[in-house]
Amino acid sequence: MRLLLLFVAGVSVVSAQGIWERRAPYPVEVTEVSSAVLNGKIYSICGLLRDGSRDSVLRIYDPVRDEWTAGARVPIAEGGDHCNFAAARGRLYVLGAIRTGTNFVDGATYEYNLETDQWAVVGRMGVPRGASGVAVIGDRIYVVGGLDPIRPTAVAEVFDAASRTWSRVPDMPTARDHLTAQAIGGKVYAIAGRNGATNLRANEEFDPATNNWRVRAGIVTARGGLGSGTLRNRIQVFGGEGESGRPEQTFEQHEEYDPATDTWGTLAIMRVPRHGLYGATYQGRIFTPGGGPRAGADFSNAHDAFLLPLTEAPAIAAGSVVNAASFRPEVSGGAIVTLYGSNLSQGEMQAARFPIGTRLNTTEVRVNGTLVPLLYVGPNQINFQLPFSLVPGPLSITVSHAGQTSAVASGPDAVPASPAVFQLDGNGKGAITIATTGEVRAARRGESIVIYGTGMGRVDFVPRLGEAAPASPLIRTVETPVVRIGGVEAAVSFSGLTPGS
Repeated sequence: MRLLLLFVAGVSVVSAQGIWERRAPYPVEVTEVSSAVLNGKIYSICGLLRDGSRDSVLRIYDPVRDEWTAGARVPIAEGGDHCNFAAARGRLYVLGAIRTGTNFVDGATYEYNLETDQWAVVGRMGVPRGASGVAVIGDRIYVVGGLDPIRPTAVAEVFDAASRTWSRVPDMPTARDHLTAQAIGGKVYAIAGRNGATNLRANEEFDPATNNWRVRAGIVTARGGLGSGTLRNRIQVFGGEGESGRPEQTFEQHEEYDPATDTWGTLAIMRVPRHGLYGATYQGRIFTPGGGPRAGADFSNAHDAFLLPLTEAPAIAAGSVVNAASFRPEVSGGAIVTLYGSNLSQGEMQAARFPIGTRLNTTEVRVNGTLVPLLYVGPNQINFQLPFSLVPGPLSITVSHAGQTSAVASGPDAVPASPAVFQLDGNGKGAITIATTGEVRAARRGESIVIYGTGMGRVDFVPRLGEAAPASPLIRTVETPVVRIGGVEAAVSFSGLTPGS
């Protein structure tokens, strides 16, 4: 069970072909940034900054908390852009980099250790380059095409993360740079890119089992500098730069390739069209940090996630709506509530900042027709707050995710108050602290303690939906609860909303 007591409602683009939704901005404005997924986090590295320097800091995104932190700098002197970047065998790798507008090219292979937060050089590629297509199959990282840095190349190499060795595989049929690559079904697909000023529709498949390339159906929209991801055994490609028909000369088109049928389809256009970005796929979502919204050296801190609708609508389990502290079917206005079911969300996400929004990871909950603030969503559980204005009586609840809505479910009848104490762990230890220090220990005679709970009933002032309770004036409950400790009634000096929560 997840109970997370602290998301800004994200702006999203919705269509029958999927949803783009805003995520926490990238920490810096950047273009030509590279991203990968490892151990439930999104890692981004390199890129050209607005002042002309390169970003060497490893940026780490937590998709549950919707926040960025920083790791160690990649040890490329003066940094790089168009870095070839991937995760394999529990480590991160930078496998070649360039610096736009210069003759600089770095062919070293840098390995990042998450446990030590350190980089080490573990090899050198045969043909140094950047702006390549990068795809991973097991322990093997395929780097195809790219800039060396003056001209596009068809060279394809593979790095074995287990042995830390490079080997050459046959060249791609089409030399190009600024392409994207993905692996599905044990094969590598090298898609789009450009050769000089010419954008290409190329889509070429490499089969490691036969050591051969073959030409597949070309992408619908020729372009370079695009990003990609994989959902449901298909490849999604988006963004890029060139003759897009838009004043910004970046592409908003988002297209999907099915290797099983060798066909292309169209998905929802990007919320913020960009070039110079990767895609990073995790738990049914493709994350797209950074990139330039206009062709050339342009920069942004945009960061969106893309989701496809689930094949089945959300479903609320019978009798699953309970008080989040007691897990009993007793709820009241203002109470924190837990709901269980299936297909409630793709991946997990929790509210990270105030005001707490009514939309989280494209999931929404309506109670008696009213959207309610969401504290946490996961595939099988949601934590939310009931409105303080809720009147006692029957509850009807629906859950929507990625454009699909559940059947109406009946919750327990709301009552005037449903007091319950939160737990610090699963062993029944209450969320009770020493008032003056916040310590969790046995209280001494005469000390004041703070008990954290929910469902205390009406309050003397109703805060705006999703906003934190103020420290001044304090918001108090209309009725003062009776508290007994060891069977003895204790004096209650304050009962109300926790400031800042």
